[in-house]
Amino acid sequence: MNMNELNYMSAALELFAATVTVVMLVGCFLERKHRTKTGKFLVWVLIAHTAMLLVDAPIWLLLAEPAPENVVWVKILSFFTNAFLCALISLYTYCLTAYISERKKISYRYAHLITALCGVTLLFWLISTFNGMYIYYDETGLDQTGPLYLLSQAFNIILPAMTMVLAFRNHDVLGWRNTWILVLYGAIPVLSIPLQFNWAVTPVCLATTVSLVLVYTLIHVEQAEREANIEKELAQKELALSESNNSLVLSQIQPHFLYNALTSIYRLCDVKPEAAKEAVSNFSKYLRGNLDSIKQKKMISFADELKHLQAYLALEKIRYDDYLEVRYDIKATEFFLPPLTVQPMVENAVNHGISDLPEGGCITISTNEEPDHYEIRISDNGVGFDPDTQPIDSRSHIGISNVRSRLDIMCHGTLEIISAHGKGTTAIIKIPKGGTADEDHCG
Repeated sequence: MNMNELNYMSAALELFAATVTVVMLVGCFLERKHRTKTGKFLVWVLIAHTAMLLVDAPIWLLLAEPAPENVVWVKILSFFTNAFLCALISLYTYCLTAYISERKKISYRYAHLITALCGVTLLFWLISTFNGMYIYYDETGLDQTGPLYLLSQAFNIILPAMTMVLAFRNHDVLGWRNTWILVLYGAIPVLSIPLQFNWAVTPVCLATTVSLVLVYTLIHVEQAEREANIEKELAQKELALSESNNSLVLSQIQPHFLYNALTSIYRLCDVKPEAAKEAVSNFSKYLRGNLDSIKQKKMISFADELKHLQAYLALEKIRYDDYLEVRYDIKATEFFLPPLTVQPMVENAVNHGISDLPEGGCITISTNEEPDHYEIRISDNGVGFDPDTQPIDSRSHIGISNVRSRLDIMCHGTLEIISAHGKGTTAIIKIPKGGTADEDHCG
């Protein structure tokens, strides 16, 4: 094969490699890899690699028929080829560091060091463009190796080898399979360097492309596995949430409460018909709120939760009259929370705090906005209990467990109950701020 045919083949191979890289680049965007830190660096690695190949390919065409007038263009294109190669090594180091940082805390100082060495390497290539210490061109325009050509090859070995060291140093979190794949990005180009003495720089460019295919495949497979695990976890949480909602609603619609509410309404019909109408309206709102919660998978506004709570307390006021005092200290309302979060806690305060006091008692419902969360407090001055025991009935225990579970699943919220004998009980609900006040966020 003569020199011209070899040059044309080199150009064709690099254009083919560029096409493969572009396909991977498109795949990154289609699979939304660019949304993660590792993915962003991978996208830039692919861009730099594509640019390097597209800039290097024309050099082979210009050298296929050497001419003095082509030397300027060859020098310019050669400089940019090496510039993109240095950028490529630097970006890959950052990509590798970001990939490791997903598994453990790691400093970017090593990546900064390699970037600095890449800068030095590029500076030497810029000097060589003018003095020919790496490569120079004879009177016919044909490229020749300069006196310091081996120094350029030393940089081509040292820089990829440093990425190999980074991967090996973190094999404990990467695992040996992933480590070897990431090491090959530096190893394959280094092993291809001896071929350059017979086939210039094309083997390094092609070797880097093969390495990138391996790295891209690794990240692609891991992302697919991660997404599958996330979908599985979400499905499990959705099932747990659905079961929790159903269990909570069923525990709230209790026969003796329905009986007491209907009995109270019946007694009002003759003596206070208007009050009976209002009680029927509150009873309807209470039932509707409970039943709607079965199919509700998103947050509701605190204002809606408060309406449901007030409907419940209005029915209890008919039953307890002056024995039940309710106070509101509402300082924050513009946030969202899982449905049926506050009402079960208030119901526990009525049934297990106030109802056992001969003289009755008071329940205080307050809300407040903190820097990182919203806080709801339900306090009573009832009999209280020992938190180390389980003084409430199994139904109430289920209600508390379900509220706590749904808070955690839907918005990473928490429920804390503080109580002591003779000192009442306080339930503290904390709703983390979600950033925006819509149905998909807590706060």
